[in-house]
Amino acid sequence: MSNAPIQTQQIAIILVRPRYPENIGSAARAMMNMGFSELILVNPLEPDQERMRKTATHHAAGIIDTLTIHDSLEEVLKPFTFVAATTTRKGKKRHGLITPQSFVERVGTLSTDDKVAILFGSEDKGLTNDELRFADALVSIPTMDFSSINLAQSVMILCYELSRKPPAGEKNPLRLANKQEIGKVHEAIENLLHAIDLHNPENPDHWAARFRNLLSRAGLRAGDTSLVLDFIGKTLKKINGA
Repeated sequence: MSNAPIQTQQIAIILVRPRYPENIGSAARAMMNMGFSELILVNPLEPDQERMRKTATHHAAGIIDTLTIHDSLEEVLKPFTFVAATTTRKGKKRHGLITPQSFVERVGTLSTDDKVAILFGSEDKGLTNDELRFADALVSIPTMDFSSINLAQSVMILCYELSRKPPAGEKNPLRLANKQEIGKVHEAIENLLHAIDLHNPENPDHWAARFRNLLSRAGLRAGDTSLVLDFIGKTLKKINGA
């Protein structure tokens, strides 16, 4: 299947805990400039849409009018098949950072049935490690000595890169498993780990976290999750003597 241009309707911009309505409006304006329209807010500090509209201007007012507000990032991400999180900080849980260009290359291989989310954290603290665990890719925007860029600038850069012509390559005709489907696999694996008594008393989440990371890298397709769930289900029945 030949590579087709990245479809903007496949991509949602998700702002997590944004502090200022004016910054949300500026982010919406940046999205509009690059042809993106789906904006999602998770736990905004001040969800004042009138203040958002002032910086969005009338050109991007439609994005403000149709944005959705939620209180759970995990719930919001359930229908998405590929999640990217932006970060400027480095650390043990923030390794494997990729550039916006590399991110676009990965998105360019996805199916037209895939749904992509790009996460941006709060202006002062960014995304937490707990929020980053949902990400399939960590994107860092390269800068010179001063690494602080504002929210709207970050949104503009990612949207600009995505709006350019797609890299050469082949799209996969099958969509990735979405986060709800992957969540069911996580739950089944945890049940299996308990059944075989594979756990670390000092760190009960150790093995489950390793499997979560493995699944994130594996890129399971929608049909793969049914196969894995069926295998684990039959294994558990065998263990339990059913």
